[in-house]
Amino acid sequence: MRTGLEIKRGGFPIYEEKQLRKVNAMRRAMSLPDVKTPTIPKKGQALFTTAEEMHDEPASCYNCQFYNKNAATCALIGSRIKIRKFTYPEASSADSKPIEYWPCCSMQLYGKPNAEATYRASSDPDYLDLCWINAGSVGQESGGANCGGCSGGDDCDHYLTTGTKAKWDSATGFCRALQVTVACGDVCALWGDDDVLGWREAQKIIEEQHGAS
Repeated sequence: MRTGLEIKRGGFPIYEEKQLRKVNAMRRAMSLPDVKTPTIPKKGQALFTTAEEMHDEPASCYNCQFYNKNAATCALIGSRIKIRKFTYPEASSADSKPIEYWPCCSMQLYGKPNAEATYRASSDPDYLDLCWINAGSVGQESGGANCGGCSGGDDCDHYLTTGTKAKWDSATGFCRALQVTVACGDVCALWGDDDVLGWREAQKIIEEQHGAS
């Protein structure tokens, strides 16, 4: 197969027509055009962020560079949608207890929020998967999303561990979405949980507690 190949600088072989079958075979193995099982996204496609990059904090709007803190809005969504954490219900009753909710979306970028409101886009909150994530307790220092639910974050349904130890007490786990081992404090845009609060419901609660603006 290699006989007669022209070799360029660095030992790079120049393929000719007779090597085309090999190239097509390799391309078929890499792209799997006949396989109908779901494709596995890469970390870059999922906007994967390590626990180190997150400074071991859960991802939320409150540690995002796009958050306009004083205006309680997002630079990517615009001024129409109010974004702030809240507790609901505000008081305990016989059949419920207060839960604290932290806002976050798939475009979270760790950093210091903006003091002055700035707007760069008017993206649809559905497309950014804006949601409100329940915290483990009311009044905690930080809340939001991460893979395993450590450091005050809420765990992802895709994060799997073995043994009897709780997810949030594990150093690493297996991500069934990315099909790789990830750290407990990592996070990505594929984060998902079955009991988050949608942004439409959150807007009703924010208006009820803070008034329309």
